[in-house]
Amino acid sequence: MDLTSTASLILTEILWNILVWIPTVLISLVFIRVLLGIRPRELIVEIEDHQTAAIGAVFFWVSLGFSMLLSRTIADAPSQATASWGEAFSWFGIALLVSLIMFSLGLVAVFGSLARRRREPILAYIQRELRQEHNLALSFIMGALFIVPVIVAYHITL
Repeated sequence: MDLTSTASLILTEILWNILVWIPTVLISLVFIRVLLGIRPRELIVEIEDHQTAAIGAVFFWVSLGFSMLLSRTIADAPSQATASWGEAFSWFGIALLVSLIMFSLGLVAVFGSLARRRREPILAYIQRELRQEHNLALSFIMGALFIVPVIVAYHITL
């Protein structure tokens, strides 16, 4: 491999990483906002002052799952399985939708029963446990509820 093709390969790798990394970070921030109720301007206080490890865990599993789906979509499209980028991103949308539905069902099943025990709404229970009580174990359970359907969608749908 000559220097020009090596440089081209490195630049291509950097470009694709940026194209997957930026939306992954944004989606992770959306999850943190929706699930934990933390606004982006409050994020630094939660991480530095309160040292809420559950936020890091949420960021990790959302980033892992979303980057798997998005990178697979970009890497495989267009190929023999898909006729166009539009079709590839349609399948990505389906995979993401199925993953989010299964994640939501898991949240309702697991966290719904825990929240009922405390007589709290599910979202209030999640926010209290992860934000105020720094319950890292529940964050990892939530991560498993997200990662499993993502991995299935990664292998089956995309």
